[in-house]
Amino acid sequence: MDPSDSPRGPRRAWFAALGLAVGLSCGLSCAHAAGSPIDLRGASLTDLPGPPSAAPFTQPLGLGSMALHDGAVVLDSAVLLKVYFTAYARLPLDGSAILTPNTDMIDPPAPVRPSSAQSRQLEAMAAFAASHPRLLIVVDDIALDAYVPAGQYYPIDNRLFIHGAGYYFDNSPYHYVFQHPRPFRHLHCRDAATQRALDRSIEDFRHFRMVISCTVLGADAASHALRLRVDELRLLDAGGRVLIRQRADEAG
Repeated sequence: MDPSDSPRGPRRAWFAALGLAVGLSCGLSCAHAAGSPIDLRGASLTDLPGPPSAAPFTQPLGLGSMALHDGAVVLDSAVLLKVYFTAYARLPLDGSAILTPNTDMIDPPAPVRPSSAQSRQLEAMAAFAASHPRLLIVVDDIALDAYVPAGQYYPIDNRLFIHGAGYYFDNSPYHYVFQHPRPFRHLHCRDAATQRALDRSIEDFRHFRMVISCTVLGADAASHALRLRVDELRLLDAGGRVLIRQRADEAG
């Protein structure tokens, strides 16, 4: 892929809102996983979107649960991305790569060696990931182009759903890609009231939030890519109301 097409760096600003509070902001009800609980809420040493964490890298992951909604894991941090990649690439767990801090520098940061407790927790997360291939990804700042009457759809005016494009949480080589997602760049809308509401928002330069339901297809060890199939998307307004719901069989 041409470096100019990479969504990382300054161009990833539209994608930086994959936050840990997704369950609240999108009205998603998060359940707790059974078995050994894993806390991501306290994992401020992880490679999260946005500026580097100021927390010490020795901070433990703590206790808690991975966020679930209807059996799907909310993919919202680099730690989870790396854990899922490891589980589906069937590679030995490398905790030092998973816990390496986020940085905006070109040179990669020094690896962080996990404690014994962190290693056990990461192993539990990898085992959980291997049995939970369904993921939810939440994206803010979605811009739509004007409605296309001939096709009855709204084009997505951003870098989302491009086949082969890598999406990152940090500057590490770990990323995820959508397999053949281009049909989802057209959001079909045949309801007149919804169209009027969307048209007003587009005229006012308002952006939208999107919840993307995916299934893990596998991982490419050579490129550090987690491969995802898009199953469904929901376009939400600022209040969390679903404006468009589109499944894979409706995306053609």
